[in-house]
Amino acid sequence: MKIRGVDFVMYQVSDLARAARFYREMLGLPQEIYSEVYQWAEFNCGNLTLALIGGEELPDVIAGGRLALAVDDIHAAHSDLRAAGARVLGEPVDHGCCWHLDVLDPDGNLVILHRRTDGTFGQNSPHV
Repeated sequence: MKIRGVDFVMYQVSDLARAARFYREMLGLPQEIYSEVYQWAEFNCGNLTLALIGGEELPDVIAGGRLALAVDDIHAAHSDLRAAGARVLGEPVDHGCCWHLDVLDPDGNLVILHRRTDGTFGQNSPHV
């Protein structure tokens, strides 16, 4: 078997319309698919697709994966999200090689906003 790549990352959400609004309006991701019938939405994240599946009964604590979205200006993203009323968890954190900021979607799924200090993102990073 040979893995060709990643088709999508998926988050379960309790209210598809509310979650889609967050990703579309708060984070500014282009929405490519939205279906109430199938409780499915897809967003273009540049080098992968974020899929939402709605109508799920979620546990109190979501322990799933994390989505890290590359941004040009972590401090501007922090200010913009705070002003828009997003659930931002603290201040941007400097790790030396990168900055990150944690944000929760309406269901508590963690989204990481990320900025490498060298400005690269995705597969454009130098191999260590």
